[in-house]
Amino acid sequence: MSDVPEAVLKELKAVNLKAEEPNIWPVRKGVWAVRHFALERIAARKGITFDAPTPLTVTADFVALSVTGHMGDVSEWSLGEASASTTRNAYYCAMAEKRAKDRVILKLIGVHGQVYAEDEADDFTEQGKQMTELEEKLKALTAAGTSLMAHVEFVRDNWESVVKIKEAIADNDVMYANQLHEEFENPEKELLLGTATRKGGIFTTAERQFFRSNESYNARKELHQNGK
Repeated sequence: MSDVPEAVLKELKAVNLKAEEPNIWPVRKGVWAVRHFALERIAARKGITFDAPTPLTVTADFVALSVTGHMGDVSEWSLGEASASTTRNAYYCAMAEKRAKDRVILKLIGVHGQVYAEDEADDFTEQGKQMTELEEKLKALTAAGTSLMAHVEFVRDNWESVVKIKEAIADNDVMYANQLHEEFENPEKELLLGTATRKGGIFTTAERQFFRSNESYNARKELHQNGK
């Protein structure tokens, strides 16, 4: 990742994040996207604050708003928008605010135009990338067996939970990952995690092994003791 802007590398290092996926990834040659979580940590470290969003357009199909942020004596503003054509997320107000804040953070740290926030377009997001990968996988599954198709259908029906689990694993948030895991009944857990990656499963071998670790076992034990 030698062509990542130096300012971005510096900011990621300052918040103890590596300059690699899932924190930052190439959109295309010379163009990068930074994860929302990383920008939030950068903003917190640098003391960036935000005014309340100013709604510009709010309808059932489209939301646009303006957000102003401050870092010391410097202020920047940007717009955020969301609609069915720009995001898979149905919560347009939250998505519009998230996009606007990410753009303001990039402006305040001086890298706007050099990198994108992850939600500039849904295809840049981890969720968008994973959904695209799943859609491509589905196209290749026409000859797959019943168990695999059951796995795929279950993943599609529980996609938001799948994404949250993957993100929790990536963040090494053992308690939250297992809390999400325990929301499923045992047969559902088998549907979700029982299919190996080489056979078309959505979870990698490392992700599946995550739930077999001692840390995960202890987390689930604590969750059951506390009644989840």
